[in-house]
Amino acid sequence: MQWLITLETEQDMIVTCRLMNVFRRKGLTIVTLAMATRPNGFSMVAVLESPEADVEHMFNFLRRMEGVQRVTYYRHEPSENAAFIFIDAEADSPRAADILKTFPESKLIFASHGKFLLEVPAESRRRAAQPELGMPDVLPFAFVKSTRSGSYQELAVA
Repeated sequence: MQWLITLETEQDMIVTCRLMNVFRRKGLTIVTLAMATRPNGFSMVAVLESPEADVEHMFNFLRRMEGVQRVTYYRHEPSENAAFIFIDAEADSPRAADILKTFPESKLIFASHGKFLLEVPAESRRRAAQPELGMPDVLPFAFVKSTRSGSYQELAVA
């Protein structure tokens, strides 16, 4: 199962090293990863692959990890309520451009080697899902759970 996780950590790089080690030891496959600095730490966004039964355990494990301040995870669900959309367009840049036009208000979180991650604003989510969302190279992710309380603050993006 592919799922998306956002993490906010302290400004100590050892926390990032520990996270990578946890991903390795727990058998998670990193599909893609983006990291950016923020005023008091780092923000990370990753699309991970693991057995579905491990996702809830990983969320709880990561939220208790020293140096990790906030954890939010999103499940791959074909839904018009997608908060993020991951696109694996490989070298097909016209395909990626078409998808980007479908969500003109979205924020590009990262783009690298034909992989794109878009944050879709709530206004765009209310629209009916476009046909592109059913394609295997376009994965919408809907919010599941977060340690964040109150209003959502934007992630720092690369």
